[in-house]
Amino acid sequence: MMKRRILLYLLLTVSVLSGCEEQNDWAGNGLSDSSIVVEGMITSETEYQTVYLTKVSTIPGITPEVVSGAGVLVSSPDELYEFTEDPEQPGTYRSKIRFAGKQLRTYTLLINHNNNVITAKATMPVGREFVFLRYVKHGSTGLFRLVWVANTYNANRLAMYEVLLDWSMVDGYKHLPYEETHARLLYYTLPTLDVNQVFAPSSEMVLFPPGTHITEKRYSITESHAAFLRALLSETNWQGGLFNVASANLPTNLSNNARGYFSACAVTTKTDIARTILPLSKGNN
Repeated sequence: MMKRRILLYLLLTVSVLSGCEEQNDWAGNGLSDSSIVVEGMITSETEYQTVYLTKVSTIPGITPEVVSGAGVLVSSPDELYEFTEDPEQPGTYRSKIRFAGKQLRTYTLLINHNNNVITAKATMPVGREFVFLRYVKHGSTGLFRLVWVANTYNANRLAMYEVLLDWSMVDGYKHLPYEETHARLLYYTLPTLDVNQVFAPSSEMVLFPPGTHITEKRYSITESHAAFLRALLSETNWQGGLFNVASANLPTNLSNNARGYFSACAVTTKTDIARTILPLSKGNN
């Protein structure tokens, strides 16, 4: 019965969705402070997939207002998934069931909030193997630091890398707060090499002890997703260096003046435990 109601909902919105599948740029004169920001990614991991909805924050550093009460659906040619809002985390919508996205499958996002309908399409690229990250001893501290994760440029193997470090089980660290025993780092391989990327400001160095559990995930991304990430990084991580760029509208694949990006990524994962025998050579991604 629930599936029939969802299908009826889709049929009723067909006329509204016509012509909303092509990529859009944000038009400044078409946006207001009430514009919805969408952050959603379908992955190839079997999990509760998640979509985050917030309002535009006009004041830097202020947590944006969440968007509650929206209807969220994700579909493919032969699948349909309903997302429900987490009552403990307003603005966070999770799939009702765990599922894994499939490579080369196109997924359609449908959001309905106060009769404002937003759609987007994303096709999941093929996942690829990769060379595990490289770390070395940091002076005489007895700790390690990362020295290489992925090449920053490759025109054919676009990717986002997520590195998760956990040393909460190591002696001497077991009773420390979570934020003192965990780290999450992101790296990108993009099809362009920008001067503001090369001369970006230095990022904080993360030091971790032997015994740290290391998880590295490679997310395959499309060219349009890479273009969004490049523009976002130019506005954030790469600002403050020698060659800042002027602020501009970010590209998006969302309709109806929504901001953000909806993506589908195949994920490849490798794990290891930091030890005194270190990898000696780096490879390519």
